[in-house]
Amino acid sequence: MIVIMSGKRKKPPLDQDAVLTRLARAQQNQLLVTVRRWVPDADRLEGFVVGISPKWLALQRLSDRIAFDGWHLIRVKDIQAVSLDPDPECFEVKALQARSLWPPAAPELSLGDVVSSLKSASAITGMVSVFDEFARPDVCWIGAVTSLDDSKLHLREVNTRGGWASKPHTFDPADVTRIDFGGGYEEALRLVAGSPPTA
Repeated sequence: MIVIMSGKRKKPPLDQDAVLTRLARAQQNQLLVTVRRWVPDADRLEGFVVGISPKWLALQRLSDRIAFDGWHLIRVKDIQAVSLDPDPECFEVKALQARSLWPPAAPELSLGDVVSSLKSASAITGMVSVFDEFARPDVCWIGAVTSLDDSKLHLREVNTRGGWASKPHTFDPADVTRIDFGGGYEEALRLVAGSPPTA
């Protein structure tokens, strides 16, 4: 399945150490963050930091309804800037607390590299959204990982009607810039589509 995205062209990151320091502070203090990336036309991503490695970041997504909606896994090298809401009791946190959704949490994730990140996300939910934003900034592919190694990712896509593609789409894992999983849309597709075909 293909989903269209939008955004603006960005400049390369200015200070990667400063970005990592801000992310660590946000995680330690459970602060709401907005992440901007230098990937052309990439979306700004908002949520709470629930995991960091030198290569990948895990954000618990915050939806427009002020509720958690799965996770973003983002390549650290693509991050241009991180904005923190310095108020640990901001409106969003209070709303999440009132809904008994606080604090943010992450499932067991391995963020060492793209392969381990994809394997972790896929094992947790069975349905992932894969982004190759340098080639197609306006598109994501949603489906089940059918095979994965350092050189190839095979993703059996599911369409907007909940049907499985006849054969997997192949990616170079090194091209993956973002992985989303555990959100309401991915969950709805998984429920309708069922298990992916094995042949």
